[in-house]
Amino acid sequence: MKNYFILAFVVLMTITACSDKKNFARFAGTIENSSTDSIFLVRNGEEKTFVLQFGEFNDTLKINESGFYEIHIGRRTAQVFLSPGDSLFVSADMNDFEKSIVFGGSSEKENNFLAQKNLRMNEFQSNMRELYSSEPADFQKELLAFKEELDQQLEVEELNPEFKNLEKKNNYYFQQILLLQYPMAYKYFNRKEPELPTDFMNETETINLDDEEEFLAIPAYREFLKYSYGDLLGESESLEETLKLYKSINSGKIKDAMMGEGLLNRMESAHPDSRAYMDFIRENSNDKELIEIAEEIFAEVEKLLPGSPSPKFNYPDINGKMISLDDLKGNLVYVDVWATWCGPCLREIPSLKELQTDYSDKNIQFVSMSIDPKEDFGKWQKMVKDRELEGVQLFSDKDWKSEFVREYGIKGIPRFILIDQNGNILLADAPRPSDPEIRTLLDKYL
Repeated sequence: MKNYFILAFVVLMTITACSDKKNFARFAGTIENSSTDSIFLVRNGEEKTFVLQFGEFNDTLKINESGFYEIHIGRRTAQVFLSPGDSLFVSADMNDFEKSIVFGGSSEKENNFLAQKNLRMNEFQSNMRELYSSEPADFQKELLAFKEELDQQLEVEELNPEFKNLEKKNNYYFQQILLLQYPMAYKYFNRKEPELPTDFMNETETINLDDEEEFLAIPAYREFLKYSYGDLLGESESLEETLKLYKSINSGKIKDAMMGEGLLNRMESAHPDSRAYMDFIRENSNDKELIEIAEEIFAEVEKLLPGSPSPKFNYPDINGKMISLDDLKGNLVYVDVWATWCGPCLREIPSLKELQTDYSDKNIQFVSMSIDPKEDFGKWQKMVKDRELEGVQLFSDKDWKSEFVREYGIKGIPRFILIDQNGNILLADAPRPSDPEIRTLLDKYL
């Protein structure tokens, strides 16, 4: 903390000089045990870089109105509140970031409040399983009590009135995010649908999803939109419905942000409608950076669209025999990319076995490709034998760096791929064996 007070004194000497620059704020601090040489301050997609030298930084940024920013230091983040003319100082130890962070300067009360609130939020969310497993009435009661606790703490502190107003909205939208997540989370933890009261989502469903002013000012509202549009995207049953959803957004900034969250993620999975998504982004976005990112993604995805030649493989099977994709031509090929350490992969095994049994008399090859590391080769062999895994069992050569895995852009498993009888891609990201849709597709292409 010694360095913090030294730096705080030095920067305090600059407040008078900075006070005339009403459209600027000074941001400085000391960061101990940092493995990075840069700090990033981000708001609404705009980023300011602060150079960290010998654990210290000191610079200004242009700012026209009060608002929330995110500090990014390596993988750690924190929220800060800045106003024009502010001088803010931060001290933190990266070995215990959340508990060590402390602020000084013209808006120290607001920012130390945010730091303490973050600790309380982490405590509240430390046992989400218990919270989401509770019945609807108990969940609502506990969530409301927590929101009221946060609001009450705002009232007892002497804080900037504008900050208080924005923070109350943050608390409200945080509550609405958890309400939105509750039905799916309850089902996940309890393995059954919740019996929701008829009015459970009434308030959540009345929130305007196209409020640009709230979007620019309230971080929790932006998160709420991400989840809301994510749900709506999941409910879309056709390309037309999906594009209509984004077309209906009047705010250009919200439209760009939600396309970035939704359409780019779908493109990364080599979705069959990726070309249409790319065209839609080109025609409807005013964000040059979004368009550039989409173009880069699409350039890779285009190689994996239906009808494109599939990347090849040639790996040893359980008996040591080399099997290539060319060896399987003439058959529909359903590839399961998995690993022995992957829980979701293992949960698909019963459904995969059932699928193999039901289609045993069809012209289809089921290929299970392990991306376990080489040192786990014996573990893989044992699991294949112990679980009596059928079909073509292959062991890739370089786990995540295997050429087939890289060319398909696989970043998470399990991943399922459907390849036609001529070695061309049908779906680069096919449904799982447990998804009834896979049977519809197999019947279609066999």
